[in-house]
Amino acid sequence: MIEFPPSVVLVVTDGVELVCVSQRRPGAGGTVLELPAGKIEPGEAAPAAADRELAEECGLAVAEWEVLGEFWAAPEYSTERVTVLAGRCSGPASAPKDEDEEIEVVRIAVAEALARLEDAGSLAAIAIASSSWIWTRPTSGSPRES
Repeated sequence: MIEFPPSVVLVVTDGVELVCVSQRRPGAGGTVLELPAGKIEPGEAAPAAADRELAEECGLAVAEWEVLGEFWAAPEYSTERVTVLAGRCSGPASAPKDEDEEIEVVRIAVAEALARLEDAGSLAAIAIASSSWIWTRPTSGSPRES
């Protein structure tokens, strides 16, 4: 059993685009396009971890997070519990970047992200499935209004 801390994965929109990150993942054998994510530090709440990770990885902030749910990352061999949070970009944020990470921020039109459901190598299925919350929130500036 691998003891691993809980983590967050973030579904963030900036206007009509889904905020993603591209980074090298040795387990995948190359660069992977995924949602911003990271571990929750001891004593840290999931929304605080979400704020920190989004600032570190993307230089962005979200004013209010919505918890979409939780799941076990790999319950057969890991204790990692993942909390999925969603929010809309409210502006820039700054935080020191992790020295061992080389991350490129990539924005993808929501329609394109949904189309990538057919290509599991592009974005994890959970990422796309989680992004569906965008289409159910009738707020000003949502992708549904464009």
